[in-house]
Amino acid sequence: MKVEDYNPKAREVFGKTLIDISVAIFKGLMLLVTIVPLGFIAKATVEKGDDPLSFIEFVGSMSRDTYFMFSGLLIISFVLGHCLRKEGLKHIHESENS
Repeated sequence: MKVEDYNPKAREVFGKTLIDISVAIFKGLMLLVTIVPLGFIAKATVEKGDDPLSFIEFVGSMSRDTYFMFSGLLIISFVLGHCLRKEGLKHIHESENS
């Protein structure tokens, strides 16, 4: 069954579900961007060794392939979250108009 064939209430719920999924993706990305550097800061604070590993050194020590894969996954996540949110809003607006 196509989404266009749903009744307005079901279409609105489908749109809200798409928006909820995109919000979960964006929350995961925000946690990744904030928690990973904070974890390195906490580790450097607790670890009083000769050469504590910093986040900048960690990113600099990644191989080129790993860096491209990590960057690619971040970009795919942003694009997927944006597309799901856009489609969800489209379905909500179309359900209100019908």
